[in-house]
Amino acid sequence: MITTVQVGDITVLHASPDTPGRRPVLFVHGYFVDASVWTRWLEFFAARGVPAFAVNLRGRAGSRPGADLGRASISDFVDDAAVVARHIGATAVVGHSMGGLIAQKLAEHGDVSACVLLTPAPPRGITVLSPRVAIRQLKYMPAILRSRVVHPEREDLREIVMNRVPPEQQETLLATMIPDSGRAGRDMSLTGVPVDASRVRCPMLVVAAEDDRFIPPSIVARIARRYGVPFDVARHHGHMLIAEPEWEQLADRVEQWIRQRA
Repeated sequence: MITTVQVGDITVLHASPDTPGRRPVLFVHGYFVDASVWTRWLEFFAARGVPAFAVNLRGRAGSRPGADLGRASISDFVDDAAVVARHIGATAVVGHSMGGLIAQKLAEHGDVSACVLLTPAPPRGITVLSPRVAIRQLKYMPAILRSRVVHPEREDLREIVMNRVPPEQQETLLATMIPDSGRAGRDMSLTGVPVDASRVRCPMLVVAAEDDRFIPPSIVARIARRYGVPFDVARHHGHMLIAEPEWEQLADRVEQWIRQRA
């Protein structure tokens, strides 16, 4: 069963195992979504004895009430995730998309002992803007440059991040999508977020999606090289691989990897 807990003024989704025996794992969501995207993953991990937590970054689901979402930076989001990681004593972090970049910062700061990056946003020095994404992003540039809230258009989400989500499931997933921070969008796509790879000393699993139109495997490969680790490619998956059919196979791979290393 999924419950909502408070860590200070941050809301966190939690699935508690019937027989706890493992250290907690923290899940960090991406851009335009909240912690609910991890619901099935939390249940999956809890069924294997793992206390599983998913943070709602500020500006969503009651986290940091009063925060100006448009001005929220990646650094702010990292602070939110770090507070939760330390509070729960997380052994590992699993981050998707923007959450993957946040996970890299947690690893850099030594907040976790293992790090999983799923179709992650890259650190400074590796561009996230493919020509396809750059063209789609033009209409959002005023909000991004002025640190306003970015309101995604459904057709852009369908084209870029849901190309491998079955049509009958797209409406359900679209209903969970929310506006997000222009400042964070600028951090990721224009100015970049620095990560000192020499300070990332924990084991790292990096996974790309074969048909990802947002962060394609070529970009994920550069991220893996930055940290000197190999990377896997999830075949027949797109950017939303954590919610696509056969997500259980990926969750199983991630859970086993964490169990062996953390």
